[in-house]
Order: sequence, then structure tokens, then C-alpha cells
Amino acid sequence: MSKRIFFGLSGGMGPVLRTLPIAEQHNKVGDTVAFSIYDEHAAKYLMSHGYTYLADDDPLMPDPSLTVPIGPTFYHLDQYFAGHGLGDPLFVRSWIHHRIAMLKEFAPDLVYADMSPHTVIAARYLGIPVAGIVQACFHPNGRPLHYWVHPPRNITRVSSVISNVLQELSLPAIDRMEQLVIGDIAIVPSIPELDVIRGEDVHYVGPIGQYMHDNAPEPAEEYPDVIVYAGRLFDSSGDCGLQLVRLVQAAFRNRPEKVAIVYTGKLPTAEAKAMPPSIVRIERFEQSWLSRVKLYIHHGGHGSCLSSIMQAIPSLVIPTHSEREYNARCLWELGGCEYIMPDTCTPGHFYALARHVMEDHYRSQIAQLRDTVIDRRYGGAAQAYRLGCALMNQRIGGNK
Repeated sequence: MSKRIFFGLSGGMGPVLRTLPIAEQHNKVGDTVAFSIYDEHAAKYLMSHGYTYLADDDPLMPDPSLTVPIGPTFYHLDQYFAGHGLGDPLFVRSWIHHRIAMLKEFAPDLVYADMSPHTVIAARYLGIPVAGIVQACFHPNGRPLHYWVHPPRNITRVSSVISNVLQELSLPAIDRMEQLVIGDIAIVPSIPELDVIRGEDVHYVGPIGQYMHDNAPEPAEEYPDVIVYAGRLFDSSGDCGLQLVRLVQAAFRNRPEKVAIVYTGKLPTAEAKAMPPSIVRIERFEQSWLSRVKLYIHHGGHGSCLSSIMQAIPSLVIPTHSEREYNARCLWELGGCEYIMPDTCTPGHFYALARHVMEDHYRSQIAQLRDTVIDRRYGGAAQAYRLGCALMNQRIGGNK
């Protein structure tokens, strides 16, 4: 008998790329699947693949006076969500109740949540089994987001605001927002070396494929020397993707390497005119391309770091916000990359570092890690699907 499956996502293509393969598993058996995400580009992408998109129709916006500034640095999820308005009690109450209404109307048998606290809350309130898709830096027992420094004191937190609404719903209060991303089970689309989490109640399923890059056309002539993935040119952290593009333009201008660059959004006129002929924009690429090039330059996204491991390609990472710096540091510790923070180098220094990563021992080190991961035979999306179904069936059996 077919089931109804709901995916609650945050924003950006990262959550889409690691949950869409799970949705495909449900789609194959005839389940009805719907997504909700705060990203117009991602929503269009999901609909182009035949999935239902449920828009959040809450008209209420957070009070700016109760919202902290959003920037590339954040130390935990309380601060992150304080920058998205969850310090406003009226907005939080409306935000949560609209998600409850959405789930009531769709009536899912199973919920997956990827960085979507109100989806977890709504599922718990309605008694729907919920599986959290989570990285270590956001798991309550994971390696802390800024494990290399002590966070500053007295950062604004939103847990108490959320807890007031939880108590109104007769749900347990929380101490930190990380408690609202794990669901009834925690599915980690990664490996323990990159995502260190204490305890045994964690399900590592290994890397889940970069779905968006499937069926990308082969290069017209030959593979480039370097592939650059800049992500969104503009996001909640600012113009970090655009800064990465500018750095690559300046560093590889009048250089012999052929560069293929991928980004989302429209490049400003000045940067578009300044693009040297050796750098070509492509819409997408297959993961397998990475194994045929010399270097992967990217913004430190979780999926990009995992792709570099699975294709045994060394990376040069320019992490554009805290979560990406976390990923970059972890990958560097494994010997798979070098990283450099935005606005800390000249184009000449950046190019020299790129050449160093291309020519040094990084590829052999990351190839050894790739082989170790392959030997473990992770199940990826299929394993995540089985875990979700087991959770759903367990809840159904327990209700008989």
C-alpha cells in the first residue's frame, strides 16, 4: 500500500541533492512525495522533477528588532536561527502552527526533516514518525560547530522562545536548537571521519549522490584542468559566492589551466565582461568528471567535500560561512584539501596554492580514504529509505 511522504528542508540545493535520491526510492514504490523548502530555485528544480512543492503561506514576517544580523560566522544553531527571526515570539508561534497545518492537510505517514525545526515539531505534535537528516556540526552529540575555538559569551539564543511554544503544545522544552534537527532517528549522509558524532544512536549511510549533476553533457572538447563550484552568488551570508568567482577570475587570468565554473544566479555585468576566455561557465557536471580533473575548487559545502572524497580529487576550499569552514577543516585534517578563508589572500597566492594542491600528495591521501569508504559498502539513499520505512512501520505496529 502506497504511503504519503513529506520532506521539510531549509534552503539551498545542498539539502535537495541529498534528499532527492531518498525521495526517488519512495517514488519507485508508488509513494506520494511532497517537499517544502525556502528557496525559489530549489523549489523549481524539485517541481521540474515531478515532485509536489508545498509553499509556506505564512504572511507574518519576523520583527527586525528581534532579529540578529546574519553573517558568515555563527557558533551554534541558536545564533543561526536568531538571524532568521526565531527570537520573535509571535513569528515563531505562527511559523510552527503553519507547519502543523501543512502536515495536517498533507497527512504524511512519514516525515524527513533536513535543518527544519518546525517540521520536527509539527511531526512530533501530530504523532508522525520523523527522520532527521543531519551533519555532525548540527547534531547535539556531534563535534561542535566551532570546535577549534571557544564561542564568545552571551550570544543571543532562541531556545527559550521555541520552548514556550513547545509547552503550549504539551511537548518537552529544549535547551538548544540542535535538539530539533535529529527527529526520532538521526540519519547522517556521510562518514564518521568527516562527521564525528558521539554515541551509538546514529545511522551513517555514507555519501548520497549529487543528483543534480546526473546526465550532464560531456565536455565539448576535453575535460577542464579545474572545476569550480561557487554555489549561490548571493545567499543569507551575503555575496560570498560572487567573491569566490571574482577570486578565481583574478587568480586564473592569463594562466594555462582550463577552468569550468558552476554557480547559481546571474553574474553582474562587470564580472561577466571580465571573465577570461580560459574560464567557461557550465550549468552542471557529473561527479565522475571530478576524477578526471586536477583540482576541485569549492565553497566547502558538505556535499562538495564528500564528492571530493568519493572521486579522489584534491580540493582547494574557500569556506564561505561557519558550517563550510567546519567541513573544510575536517577534510584538511583527513589530508584531502587545503583551505583559505575569504579575503585573506592575493590572487597570486591563491594560484600558487592551487598549483601546490594539484602537484603534491593530496590525491594519494584522499584516494586511500575513498577506498576505505568503498570497502564499507554504505547503502546511501537506499539505506536511508530503509531506515525511514522501518521507523514508519515501527510506529504503525506500535499503534495497533
